[in-house]
Amino acid sequence: MRAGSAPAVIWAGEQVVDDLARAVGMDPVAFRRRNVTQLDELPLTTERRGLLSVLDAVTTAAKWQPRVTGSSLSKANIVSGRGVAWSNVYRSSQNGAYGYTQHAAIVDVTVNKKTGKITVEHIYGASAVGLAINPELVENQIVGGLTQVAGRLLTEEYRFDKRYVTSRDFISYPILRFKDAPKVTPIVIQQSDLRAKSVGEDVSVTAAAAIANAFFDATGVRMMTAPYTPPRVRAALKAASVA
Repeated sequence: MRAGSAPAVIWAGEQVVDDLARAVGMDPVAFRRRNVTQLDELPLTTERRGLLSVLDAVTTAAKWQPRVTGSSLSKANIVSGRGVAWSNVYRSSQNGAYGYTQHAAIVDVTVNKKTGKITVEHIYGASAVGLAINPELVENQIVGGLTQVAGRLLTEEYRFDKRYVTSRDFISYPILRFKDAPKVTPIVIQQSDLRAKSVGEDVSVTAAAAIANAFFDATGVRMMTAPYTPPRVRAALKAASVA
C-alpha cells in the first residue's frame, strides 16, 4: 500500500470536483484553476504556485483541449476518455523532510463496453516537491507510484471470509502485468527556493481519481465501488443503459 487511504480520499473528492465543473458547464481544468484556495498552514502564494505549476505542466504535456467532461459520448463499443485530478498533500518524516507537496495527473483511457475492460493508455504526472536533489529518482517514484495505484483501482481487491484472508497470492489478488502497465510521462517541478521535501507515496495519489474521471468522460457513468474489474464495469454500464 502506498499512501494508505490517500488515493481513496482523492479518488472520491476529485470525482465530486469534476461533477461540480460539469454542473456549471466548465472545463474541469479551468474549474480547478479558478477554485484554488488558501490553507491556513501556508502562505497563499506558496500553495497556489505549486498547484498551478503541476496543473500547467500536465495540461501542457498532454496537450489538453478544454471541454466539459462527458460531453462527447459515443455509442461505439470501444470508447475513450480523458480525466484530470490534483492534490495537495502534507508529508512528514523522521529525517525532518516535511511540508506540502502538490501533484496533478491527466489520464487517457479506453473502455471496451462489451468486455468491461478499462485500459489506461497514458498517465501524465507532475509533482512539486520542493528542491529535487535527484530529479531522475523523483521521476522513477512518479512512474512507479502512478502505475501501482492504477493497479489498485483496476484489479486489486482484498478478500476475506469470516476467518481468513482469502486473497493470498497474485491469482486471487491480481496486480497489473507488464502488458497492462500504462505509459507514464513523469514531470518534476523544480522548486529550488524551497527546502527538499519527502518524495514517495504522495506522488501516486492522483492516479485513481484521474482514471475515474477519464472513465466518466468516456462513458458518462460514475463508478462508486473499486476495483473497476470487468464484471463490475459491465454491471455499472448495464445499470445505466450504456451497454
